[in-house]
Amino acid sequence: MKKLTATNQRVQFYLTYTTEKPTTIATRKRMSAFRKSLESRGDMLDELFPAKQRDVLDRILYLTSGAGITKVGAETLAIKCGVSPRTVTAAVRTLKATGEFIVGSLIKRKGGAGKYIFVDRKHVNFREIMREVFSLSDYKFAQLISEQIAEQKNDESVEPVSVKGEKQSSNYDISFKSKQEKDSYISTLESLRRSVEEQTEPTREYVVQYATNTRQIAFYDLLSDFPIHGSIKQVRHLLALRIGSDCDDKRYVLAKDAILSIANRINDGYKFDNVVATFTGALTNAVNYKKVIAQESKPARKTKAVPFYNWLVERE
Repeated sequence: MKKLTATNQRVQFYLTYTTEKPTTIATRKRMSAFRKSLESRGDMLDELFPAKQRDVLDRILYLTSGAGITKVGAETLAIKCGVSPRTVTAAVRTLKATGEFIVGSLIKRKGGAGKYIFVDRKHVNFREIMREVFSLSDYKFAQLISEQIAEQKNDESVEPVSVKGEKQSSNYDISFKSKQEKDSYISTLESLRRSVEEQTEPTREYVVQYATNTRQIAFYDLLSDFPIHGSIKQVRHLLALRIGSDCDDKRYVLAKDAILSIANRINDGYKFDNVVATFTGALTNAVNYKKVIAQESKPARKTKAVPFYNWLVERE
């Protein structure tokens, strides 16, 4: 698994010029949200983080409550929380396994060796942190986290970041032992994609930044001008990108038909759990259907007629 690292200077620069500072109120709100997230998955906070590990968790939540990121050494956490380094390691391992926080480390240079980097995935600065501190685009970040989640699913023990560093291995050569394992990995990627998309805002600037086809921008403008339901308006930036970088005029028309069909059903009282997924599926089916019709409509290949010659009849 590829280790997420950053220089001490880059992290410190972000912390220095970020206006948000840690507060007790923000820490309590994050703890409440953290507890609810665990309970929704059937986990209990007190069971995952016993008394002393809970102190470590509280400290990490406080440090990240301001800017959404912090850097701190294991020894410093142990001293501040009055616990042993082993307790810190155990708490960090559990926190990383919850998927609520990104746990990385500073690159081993002066002032940075052995320090953790904690990033709150639910913080409003999350995407900005991944871009500014780690220089990761949404796509590259999605790849990194998907590997971390997949590894956690296949191995319940998550190796923590240690003072002596962490072994690195190839993170793009992924093989599957079974269909179930592959399906689980695909499901993880889909969940991750939704998680990343939830951090975005329905702005035209977002579409312009990530669009690779002018029709994607045009589709966003079309959805912005259409008198459609709010549930579609809220995700129009995602819908615009979903029509694909290879979108042509025919696919663009199919995309319009698909979104109008969804809008009409919503007006009739139907509720979609995921508008983006519904649109993507409808557009894919429409494109595939057109391909099948086109293939079936092709005229049958004509075989050139060969004159019959009866070899049994003698000819002069």
